[in-house]
Amino acid sequence: MNKKKFICIRVLNFIDKVFMWLTNKKHFKKDVVKSTSLKILIIEIWNLGDLIMMSTIIKPLKQNFPNSRITLLGKSIAIQLFEKNVCIDEYKVFNFPWTAHKNKYRFWSWNWKELIRVINELRKQEFDLALDARGDFRNNLLSFLIGAKRRIGYNWTGGGYFLTDVAQFDYNNGHRIDAWLNLLNYLGIKVESPKPYLSVAKDEEEWAGSFLREKGIGEGDLVIGIHPGARIKTRCWPLDRFAEVADYIKDNYKSKIIVFIEPDDYGQDIPIKKEHLKIKVSLRQLIALIKKLNLLICNDSGVMHIACALGIPLVAIFGPGDIKRIGPYGDKYTVVIKEQMECRPCFDYCKYKEPFCITKISVEEVLKEVDNKIKSIKS
Repeated sequence: MNKKKFICIRVLNFIDKVFMWLTNKKHFKKDVVKSTSLKILIIEIWNLGDLIMMSTIIKPLKQNFPNSRITLLGKSIAIQLFEKNVCIDEYKVFNFPWTAHKNKYRFWSWNWKELIRVINELRKQEFDLALDARGDFRNNLLSFLIGAKRRIGYNWTGGGYFLTDVAQFDYNNGHRIDAWLNLLNYLGIKVESPKPYLSVAKDEEEWAGSFLREKGIGEGDLVIGIHPGARIKTRCWPLDRFAEVADYIKDNYKSKIIVFIEPDDYGQDIPIKKEHLKIKVSLRQLIALIKKLNLLICNDSGVMHIACALGIPLVAIFGPGDIKRIGPYGDKYTVVIKEQMECRPCFDYCKYKEPFCITKISVEEVLKEVDNKIKSIKS
């Protein structure tokens, strides 16, 4: 966390406590929603991985409120990601300025006219319930301005007075998925064996099978995917090391290697010497192809969360992110991480000349976990 953000959070937390005291507002007031017919707004306005982690609550929410209309507020990628999810009735798309990777604090450059327009449109829908697990002051203010009758969330960075219900959760040690599940628990909804949920339609599976057959990859092949990219470049393990892993796999296992290239062509110049397939596809096609893999090797990224949601065995290489809060979820993953990095988590930025948390991870460390995974797959 950079100094500017740290100071902002401290100030907002102070303001939050003052307002809570002045208004004598409770931090926790539990009143289970009894109606099964509601207009529900889910607020997840951040990125691909965040959306997938949130997906854990969509199906149980619909099952418990079967006559409700669920609207998802998020970026345009949400429509592609959940295209086959029948539990979402409506999408409202907008790129909120504080979710940008750069210049998010330059308030004067925000598109205020569009921001106000979107908020007014949402207010007119008169939502009965809004859920937000970010615990962000700005998100809490947004929820308040949208005007849902019940606004349930967290006040980790302040703004609890904008909510009708402030749920309690251990921010420092709890996973983001568990934070979402805790909101369901607050509503009296228990979820057995929770996991992120992505659906792949039959026609998408058929396309993926046909695509791979055209490339010489059959049903019985050991298919290993490598995704070397990530939205934040400080999370990217070096390409030449991914290449060494790929060459090792080809030398030691009868396998097919697929390298997934990013939309901006990152990964196109990965220096793999052995036979492999490079592909650049749409998000829905990527999801369908990942479902065909026996193993995925990747960084801390949205694609990592896609593999978790699909139940695909995974070796994730983790750098600056907070593994306790945004790491892979489930039981089919292995994480390679350099322990005892005092500067972790830093998320978007690195204060050093390079992100040592990721560059210090050796090829040998990754190969050890890859070997273990392949042996368990083949056994």
